Amino acid sequence: MSAGFYRAFEDRYRGSRETITQRLQAYLPFLEPLKALYADYPVLDLGCGRGEWLELMVREGFAPVGVDLDDGMLEACEVLRLPAHKDDVLSALRKLPDNSQVVVSGFHIAEHLPFELLQELVVESLRVLRPAGLLILETPNAESVTVGTNNFYLDPTHERPLPNLLMSFLAEYSGFARAKIVRLQEPPEVHDEQAALGVLNVLFGVSPDYAVVAQKDAAPGQLQPFDGMFEAAYGISLDQLAHRYDRVIDRRFAELHNTVEAVRATFFEPAEFQRTMAEVQAQQTDQLLVIQDRYQAAMGDLQQQLGALQVNCHHHFMRAQAFEQQLQAMHASTSWRVTAPLRLIGRVLYFPSLHGKAALRRAAPHARLWVERRPGVKRLLLAVLHRSPWLARQIRRLLATEPVAMASDPQHGVIDHAPLTPRGRLIESALREAMNKSKY
Repeated sequence: MSAGFYRAFEDRYRGSRETITQRLQAYLPFLEPLKALYADYPVLDLGCGRGEWLELMVREGFAPVGVDLDDGMLEACEVLRLPAHKDDVLSALRKLPDNSQVVVSGFHIAEHLPFELLQELVVESLRVLRPAGLLILETPNAESVTVGTNNFYLDPTHERPLPNLLMSFLAEYSGFARAKIVRLQEPPEVHDEQAALGVLNVLFGVSPDYAVVAQKDAAPGQLQPFDGMFEAAYGISLDQLAHRYDRVIDRRFAELHNTVEAVRATFFEPAEFQRTMAEVQAQQTDQLLVIQDRYQAAMGDLQQQLGALQVNCHHHFMRAQAFEQQLQAMHASTSWRVTAPLRLIGRVLYFPSLHGKAALRRAAPHARLWVERRPGVKRLLLAVLHRSPWLARQIRRLLATEPVAMASDPQHGVIDHAPLTPRGRLIESALREAMNKSKY
């Protein structure tokens, strides 16, 4: 590991000096009775780091000495003129005589050591401590889910998490009279039994650090002043938070159950339920009757309108049939067949064209001769022309010609600028005579 790396790492993730000093004050009640037992108070701090514990011990009247192997950490102690030097923790312990220290401390060093060295450190600490002296070893609390699964492995020099039961057993097995697990630095709000508790509180609320505080055997009168500290409870364990969370869940389910029972008793008891259902059915029946009445009224109106439409359609159908019969009778009549030429002439007269009018003029003399030879047709034609002056005028205009003198036939006029044949002159005379008679 490069020089200065671990010092920079501690500065970022360990916390400020003020924060660490405040946290370390939690151990002072354990140390206070030692002042009544001894006249001097030598303390050995293993892995002293930046010297927060040394500074606190000096302020409280103890005589601390710190050892550390990291030069960057020792520089911080030198700046503050704290009693610290470079040495290995086991080497420093071995150099001390028996029963020479009132406190041996190590904050966050146990997790850096192989377990064999940790065992030797505990045994050596027991040797150098005076009767009723204290061993304090603080380490990350693997009982916390976030620490045991993530935060512990943030430090690359950590060996393995140390469960608190292991550390407690190690101290007792090594010969200490008693050992206390002290959980530390949990959020204050988790101590409120009435506060709401959720899954996040279980995951993040367990004390992130703990210490094993072990005491060397001594006379009962020397141990008795420490009984209150060793009997007190410290911090929050995972079991405690889990049981509290279960109680919260049980209480919430009980409240929900009571609410459901109250609702059921109010709305779904047999008598109340039947009464409610009867009211609902009555309302539905009334609504259904109203809908049926409206439907029947609408159907009656529609049937009346349909009947009126059928009568109207039958009336118009009968009229159409009558008109069709009249039209067929008219088309079958003799007058319709006889007047067919007149209708044709009328259409031509109403819609004249150059070629059609010329053809009529050429055909007119022949038609006049044909009529003269048939007295019945002539009488009918004269009756029609007498009733229709306009048609008579149109026919006279069609048959009228301007007499033009020709060198080859000065006695007669011409039709279409050509000399008439004898038969043509007869036809022309007959038509003129018929036209003159129609005038009177």
